[in-house]
Amino acid sequence: MKKLLSVLMLLFPIVSLVSCSDDVESAAPQTNTQITLTFDNVAVINGKIYATQDYAMEIASVTFKSPDNSTRSISDVEYRVDGRTASHSDYAPYTGRIDTRDLSTGTHPLGIYIDLNQSNNSTLPDNMQYNFIVVPSTDDLPDGAELGTFTQTVRVEPA
Repeated sequence: MKKLLSVLMLLFPIVSLVSCSDDVESAAPQTNTQITLTFDNVAVINGKIYATQDYAMEIASVTFKSPDNSTRSISDVEYRVDGRTASHSDYAPYTGRIDTRDLSTGTHPLGIYIDLNQSNNSTLPDNMQYNFIVVPSTDDLPDGAELGTFTQTVRVEPA
C-alpha cells in the first residue's frame, strides 16, 4: 500500500505539468476574422492607391467580423508610413490620418498594425501592408482618377 501511495504521489506532479501544458496551448491565439479598412481621399487605379499632397489620406474606419466569435474586439490600431508612426487610435472606428504634405512624391509603404482581442483573453497582433503613390495634386492623378473612398476586406486565418 505504501508503494502504491508513493507511485501516486510521484504521478501527481507529472499529471499537473501535463495539464498546465494543455492550458498554455489553449491560450494560443486562434482567429477567423475579416478586417475591413475604409480609406478616404484616395484614388485606386489598376490596383494602385494614389494620394495627393493637397489632401491628407484618411483611414476612415477599421472594422472586424468574427464569424466563429474567436475575436471579441480590436484594442488598438497603429499606422506607420515609411516605418514611422503616422497615427494611432485606441477607439472605434480606429481612424488614422496620413499627412501627405510632409511626404515626397513617389511610392511609400503604409503599415497598419492591429491588435485583436481574442475570446480566450489573448491578443493577436496582425498587420497589413500597402504601398501608395503620392502625387503633388489632383491634376497629377492618372487620367480619369478622382479622389474618393476605397474599402477593402481582408481575412485573418487561424494560426
